[in-house]
Amino acid sequence: MSGEIPGAVRERLSQAIALIGSVPGYEAEAESLREMLVAGRIRYVATMEDRAHAGLLGTITLGPEPFAPGGTLLGLAETLVHERFHLTQNPLEKTVSFWAGVATKSDVMARYEKPAYQAAENFLRRFAQTFPALATESDTELFAVRSSFESSYGEVLS
Repeated sequence: MSGEIPGAVRERLSQAIALIGSVPGYEAEAESLREMLVAGRIRYVATMEDRAHAGLLGTITLGPEPFAPGGTLLGLAETLVHERFHLTQNPLEKTVSFWAGVATKSDVMARYEKPAYQAAENFLRRFAQTFPALATESDTELFAVRSSFESSYGEVLS
């Protein structure tokens, strides 16, 4: 893993965190993410295949996808909200999700991932309420979040 975040990536992260903080009710979320960035607990790995993931030791690691051409600042912001939510979950919830999936013959990670996707959805809905002129961008990101959950886990995000 690379230790230093490239300047353009760091700038984009700072902008996304500021965007999160501009949404009422998300100021503390943004402050927490700002502190994580300063402390080196948000990382960037240019070769990572996943969009992002939250680590057991309280880190968020981002791959290049949210920074690729066509990626939006709002998309990066919702990804940060999603991954930050995972940091609030008890790690044993992954185990429960796994065994619940085995028992019900459903996707083993659906139960664990659903609340993080819902956190991203809630953020996007609040963003659209706060900035009605940007509702189309929010709707596009919301469609992507809902479609990603449905295609990945075989159920509707509700």
